[in-house]
Amino acid sequence: MLDALVVGAGPTGLMMASELARHGLSCRVVEQLTAPSPLSRALAVQARTLEIFEDLGIVERALALGRETLGFNVVGTGGTRSRVSLRGFTWLETRYPFILMLPQDVTEALLTEHLGSFGPRVERGVALEGFQQEVDGVVATLRHEDGRVERVSARWLLGCDGARSRVRKGLGLPFEGSTYEDSCVLADVRVEWSLGEGELCIIPSAHGVVGAFPMPGDQRYRLFFIRPHEDAADAADDMAPLALEEIQALVKQMVPVPTRVSEPRWMSRYRLHSRGVTRYRQGRVFLAGDAAHIHSPVGGQGMNTGIQDAYNLAWKLALVTRGRAPESLLDTYELERHPVGRHLLQGTDRAFSLMARGGLGARLFRAHVVPRLASRLFDNLAAQRRLSRFISQLSIRYRESPLSTEHLWGEDVGGVRRRQGPAPGERVPEMPIRGEGVERLHQVLRGPQHTLLLFTGLKFEAPRRGELVALAERLERQYGPWLKARVVVSGEGTPAPWVLADEDGAVHRRFGAGAEGFYLVRPDGYVGHREWPLETKRLEAELARRLGR
Repeated sequence: MLDALVVGAGPTGLMMASELARHGLSCRVVEQLTAPSPLSRALAVQARTLEIFEDLGIVERALALGRETLGFNVVGTGGTRSRVSLRGFTWLETRYPFILMLPQDVTEALLTEHLGSFGPRVERGVALEGFQQEVDGVVATLRHEDGRVERVSARWLLGCDGARSRVRKGLGLPFEGSTYEDSCVLADVRVEWSLGEGELCIIPSAHGVVGAFPMPGDQRYRLFFIRPHEDAADAADDMAPLALEEIQALVKQMVPVPTRVSEPRWMSRYRLHSRGVTRYRQGRVFLAGDAAHIHSPVGGQGMNTGIQDAYNLAWKLALVTRGRAPESLLDTYELERHPVGRHLLQGTDRAFSLMARGGLGARLFRAHVVPRLASRLFDNLAAQRRLSRFISQLSIRYRESPLSTEHLWGEDVGGVRRRQGPAPGERVPEMPIRGEGVERLHQVLRGPQHTLLLFTGLKFEAPRRGELVALAERLERQYGPWLKARVVVSGEGTPAPWVLADEDGAVHRRFGAGAEGFYLVRPDGYVGHREWPLETKRLEAELARRLGR
């Protein structure tokens, strides 16, 4: 029996299939379309997704093919604008404190190649016709392009097949929400104007809102127009083809500086939706990405959220399928990701309302007043931090998850508070550290395994260091591919086997490790468990609980 059948070969499905394969599961990925789409579609790749791409080993290629966004502007009447740089957010504690503009077709090509490195390939022209759940798996009916019908048995069915998901419909789950009345137009074009190049611009006007997103290439932009339904009532219907002349007319009407557009690659009309499911799992069937949630593109969150859905679920499926964890582990996928999807729908809906909703008075206010207010917002450090953490998706956390546990007792020592470290359910921050072949903490975490970080504390006895190294070596060999164990040694300048050198103690202080303790990090880079002080029997019990004996 196949371990998993993935339906849909967009970014979410490709991520799901490649992660399942990387974790050692057998899988197939089927896609109804006979060829990859050449359209750019989703464009923004956020910091958290770039960290995931680093784990997969494809981030350098993504960076080379994409375009870093240098700044964010709000442009008002007369071309007045407020600007904030997107490069100086050091508080994000990431190697990628920016937005990368990478067309979706390029992202899919990278993920397809990555998937192929594990063996599976995308089976195109294959549609899911139906499925039924059984005690130990799912039997799916597939129809091939040549008309051939195939029945496939798999332990798990993953619905990554987009907003019109056949998997979701097969489960009978409602897609609750609404469709915005506003008319939307987008165009990938060459733009000549005085607003600079390589920067994201939001342009509110009396006739609606324009978003300009820089793309790879000379003066290439994705222009996104949102027009109130009453202003667009006399416009062509949603299915009518677009001409460049119409885009130029919209630019003349809504952009406050002289602008010329040319060389169109993609132009489209469409409506925006805000919809989500109430459940992400039903038995042996799971939903991820647009099959579970669709929303306004405000903030560039959609594709990133789907990729992270897959990144969250795949390692859990691997542990359960291999008998290392109980099936109840899979319930944490919905418990963790459904609130993320719900918060995303609410956040993008509020942002869309602030940008586009309201009558003529509201639109005039946005065009004349909002750019001036934005300058104050951009100068406010607290507002910058909140906005950047939301957009980058680095603030996502699973504090309420049953997988997020800790056991802290005794007093803080060394002037370091244990609770100031990353809490269970929070992402592990990026920090410099020296190990064999690594210079950063996220390099240590790379791979499909859990990572155990044993901290010596800021002051320790030399014999104890040796005992911890022996413990790390024993546990890593005992658990094999399921665990990587390292000892973080304060004051040490030279790394050694199973040792990470924290020469100035910065990593210890960031993790609240004034004394000896440990962090257990999940395969997706989030803290699973932390404990002070370190007791070997308790540590072994925690590993057995999560990884089996």
